[in-house]
Amino acid sequence: MIKFLSLVMAMILFVGCSTLDVNVDYDESYDFKSAKTFIIDESVGNTKNTLFASRVVNALANELELKNYKKVSKEEADLIFVFHASAKDKSDTQVSYGLSGYRGFGYGGMVMSTSNTYEYTEGTLVVDALSPKTKKVIWRGMGVKVLNEKETPQERTEAVNAAVKKIMEKFPINYAL
Repeated sequence: MIKFLSLVMAMILFVGCSTLDVNVDYDESYDFKSAKTFIIDESVGNTKNTLFASRVVNALANELELKNYKKVSKEEADLIFVFHASAKDKSDTQVSYGLSGYRGFGYGGMVMSTSNTYEYTEGTLVVDALSPKTKKVIWRGMGVKVLNEKETPQERTEAVNAAVKKIMEKFPINYAL
């Protein structure tokens, strides 16, 4: 029974880690209201998987267009978007303790411990918005998540779309139409 409860608790903790943790930072001095157009520069970054890169570009363009930004040429863009992705193998060891043979008042009991180690892959996606004039990052959104193996291209596309959507939630909407 103790092993079963510790396994259930470990699974809850492990599943709880599978949500996307998002962190956003930006340059407070930049006037985001003046930006109306964008370009996504795929040549920057370390993503060698062109299938994944295409999914990120499509998802990013879609999210920006939903926020009323217009995709234009590099020369006309008010914002340049780049992205970086990485995956890192990790492990987590959890120890649970339980009592066995305990009869009350401290007689006849002993403490048992069980440890479980979980191997997983943590993925990070960083989306940067740069000012074309200064080439400096003016906005950064970063998402970190435990990766689950997706079996079909459709599942992979849905996972990328969901991650990019969550990262871009805090990017300013362009109200100038």
